[in-house]
Amino acid sequence: MDRLIAGLLLLVVLSACAHPHRERTAEFPAAFSRLTVHGEARVDVPPDQLRLRLKVVTGNADPELALADNNRRINRLIAALRGLGLDEDDYRTGQFQTYPEWSRPPRPAPADWQRSIVGYTVNNELLISTGRVALAGKLLATAQQAGADHIGGLTFALAEPADHREAAIALATRRALRKAQTLAAAAGVALGPIQSLTLDQAAAPGPLQRMELTALSQTADAVPVQAGDVEVRAGVTVVFRLLGPLR
Repeated sequence: MDRLIAGLLLLVVLSACAHPHRERTAEFPAAFSRLTVHGEARVDVPPDQLRLRLKVVTGNADPELALADNNRRINRLIAALRGLGLDEDDYRTGQFQTYPEWSRPPRPAPADWQRSIVGYTVNNELLISTGRVALAGKLLATAQQAGADHIGGLTFALAEPADHREAAIALATRRALRKAQTLAAAAGVALGPIQSLTLDQAAAPGPLQRMELTALSQTADAVPVQAGDVEVRAGVTVVFRLLGPLR
């Protein structure tokens, strides 16, 4: 009987000693089986596209005269742009609007007062998109001198942003790989194969600079404009499998 009790006690002791060991070996894969790293990169690229919005606004009590005046000024503006070297592929008609101008009620308004049309306004836009980025300053001054009533939406961009984004993606990936190697070595674990590789949904490169201008010197040959660079960004997330402690 004493031997039986002693044997049972020995089994209990061995089981208690072995249980923590099984827990530690089971917890290691859950805690160290994966490593997730993120890499980012930015590439600065000189812009190769210029975009500009020009508007001519005319008004007259006679709608035909308002339209005729607008057409005349738009043609003069186009001639000035062509004088700078732009061709038909560099500009197009944007938004065109014609609408009536209504009378305003007197104060106080008579009981039988009714509003009436007192004139017409015509708006016509020219949208410029050209690779002649160096003409930015001259375009602004020329448009003002040629009769544009509103000059705005000046932006600098890239004709083929995807080409430059590929370079940013490659750089971001290299940075993520170096980060993973550094982390694994510092933690004393072996870096295994890649489990997943994800390209972040970063925004496409947008315009670098916008300007809204309503009044420029009528005598200036050019407006000082500094295009700068367009930022192209990319980010990647990489998940590695870890093989365990380094030996």
